[in-house]
Order: sequence, then C-alpha cells, then structure tokens
Amino acid sequence: MPLFSTRLASSGRRAVGAVMLAGALAAPLALAAAAAESWLGLQVTYADRGYAFTPWPAIELRKVTIRTAQEINIGRAWVTPDWAEWLTSLRTNRIKVRTDEVTATPAALARLGTIDGKSSYKVSTLAFDRLKLRLGDGTLDLPAGEMDFAPDGTLAHVRIRMGDKLTFEAAPAGDKLNVLVQAGQLKWAGLPVFLFDSVAAQGVLDDQQLVLDRIGANGDGGAVSGRLRLTLTDRYVMDGELKLASLRARDFLSRTYPRTTVQGDLNALVKFAGAGTTFEELGASLTSSGTFVIKAGAIDRLGLLEGMRKASAGPAGGGLTRFETLEGGFSAPAGKPVSVSIRRMDAGAMHSSGAFVLTDDGQVRGNMSGTLRLPGGEVSTRGFSLTGKVDSPTLEVR
Repeated sequence: MPLFSTRLASSGRRAVGAVMLAGALAAPLALAAAAAESWLGLQVTYADRGYAFTPWPAIELRKVTIRTAQEINIGRAWVTPDWAEWLTSLRTNRIKVRTDEVTATPAALARLGTIDGKSSYKVSTLAFDRLKLRLGDGTLDLPAGEMDFAPDGTLAHVRIRMGDKLTFEAAPAGDKLNVLVQAGQLKWAGLPVFLFDSVAAQGVLDDQQLVLDRIGANGDGGAVSGRLRLTLTDRYVMDGELKLASLRARDFLSRTYPRTTVQGDLNALVKFAGAGTTFEELGASLTSSGTFVIKAGAIDRLGLLEGMRKASAGPAGGGLTRFETLEGGFSAPAGKPVSVSIRRMDAGAMHSSGAFVLTDDGQVRGNMSGTLRLPGGEVSTRGFSLTGKVDSPTLEVR
C-alpha cells in the first residue's frame, strides 16, 4: 500500500475513534461548546478541550481554572459521567474528574464546601496525581489522592495516603480545613529518638500554616501527646512540644545511644524548633530542649555509692545505682553536643546532682556531686568528675 494510503487509513481510524468517543459521551455528558461551565456553583474555565481514553472514554480539559476568590488551577483534567447513574436512569449531571496536578490554597479548597449558585455539573469524585497547597510564600507538595463530594456537590473531604502507614485527611471548616493525620508507626530522621505507634493528630490548615494541636500516640510502653506548628514563608519553619508519659527510658534513649545504661519510667516535656528550605534541612536544623523525670530507675556502671564511701581521691568503682527519682533538664542544639543537668537524684540516703555534655559519638564529660547521710547522722559530701562513654561512664573522686 502506498505511504499516503497508510497515513490516510491511520488518520481515518483516529477519526472514527474520535467520532465513536464523542458519541459515547454526547448523551450523558454534553459539555457546552464554550470553554466555560460551572461545577459546585463556581465558574470553571479551560483553555482547550479534546477526547481521550483513560482507559474509558473521557473528555480532556487543559489549563482548567475553578474560580473562587483564590483560583484553583489544574493542568489537565479528564472528565467522565457518573456511569452508574447514567446506566440506571439514562441521565446524569454528575461527573467524575481525574487530574494530573491541582494547585490551590487551603481557603480555596474549603470554598468547595459551599454552593455559590446553580451548577452545570456536580462532581462526585476528583482524583489527583499531585496536590500543591500554597501556604504563605511557599508550597506544601503532597502526593496522589482524591476528593470526595457530598450528594449536593460540595466537598466532603480530601484523602491522601503517603506510603503504607500514613494517611492525611482534610475537610472544609469555614475558610480553613480541618486536618486529621494518622499513622500505624512513624519515625522521622529529624527527631530520631522518637518512634511513634498508632499516631493520630488533629488540627487546622489555613493559608499560612498547619497547626496540629491535638497529637496522640503510643510509644515505648507509654503515651505521647503534644502539638506542632508548620509555617511556610520562604522556607519551612516548625515548632512544637511533646509530652512523654511513662515511657521505658532504656528503649527511648537507646535509639540515640544504643548501649545506654539508664532505665526507669520516663516522663518528659520536649520542646523543639527548626527551619529549612526542604524537609531534610528542617530535620537537620531542629533544636530541642526540655525537662524530664525518671521514676523507679537505675544507672548501671555508675558507682556513685562506692564513690561516696571512698576516703581518698581517685577512680570510683562501678556497680548499679538505683534511685527513686531523677529530675533534670537538657538542651540539644542542632549539630552540637547535648547538655544535660541533673537537678536532683534521690537514692535512699544518697542525694546527687550534676551537669555534663554528650557528644554524637557517646562521649561524656562533666561533674557530679553527692551527699550521703550516714547511720550515725553524719553527712558525707563528695565531688566527682564524669568522663568516659555513655555505655561505660567513669567517676573519679576529686
């Protein structure tokens, strides 16, 4: 067959396919010829329209704009009728939409939860490959998900699954979005000491920031609660606090210092803050500080009692130091050693305090002091230097 005949045949097949596609869609979805219509009571415009198989017949719209006070922009959208309704009643004004990328502010999405006027079509679902939320001067990039709409055509909620264990949901609330984040297990490199199980976080997303003010999780045999705020200016800015209740101290600390010698029932208040142009930079910049109380615990290889009994200067022996209560605070600037203060450690007749720093490789450097009340009523006081590593600390009587 001559080349021009082959091209003609191919062109003819495409033309026939286009005609069949147009015919399939014409009855259930007769979109207006003009590049404007209304969804959800809002004006919708687009630059161009064609036909496609995705794999079902669909009308393809390009450069779509949903006009709220703050526009919602869509690169490409593939529109199909609600086939279930069409096949049962032979008529429908409900449509399903799939898009490549949706760009919007939280307030614009929340506006989809209201009806401004009569709609040409009611959207039942809108699936997207990417969602870009404009917050302040920045953009929060989210992966694929979908929007479900109520029977009246208003937005019911947005649902995004991030991997196998994390889901993000949002629903209109005035000019904001109520947010729910859930995860089976969550660990973030920015706060490596935390390993959360069964996380649920609720909050609000507006055009400036995400605030999760009700965070609840399990971890290390105890409970974690707190709040988090993420603001976007020219970079990500985060701050928040977490309360730890009855966590196993050894499990919690071993994620930073694998051979920790501390055990007990840990309660703490941890505050953190950081900023970065990416989430990786944000994680690397996080600083944290807080207070802690460990109950009914022990420190292995720290011979405080032996040191208190020692009559002369020199290394104290090892052993297990049990205590009823250990109270203190810490500060962990990004990229710098952790500073720890022990305000009070009660171990029967012995009371101790001290301060030291911990480096990333587990080196310890600082000082301790203690008092021991003897059976006869006398009081013995000692000062110690603290060196070595976190898994094998060394006390020396000064």
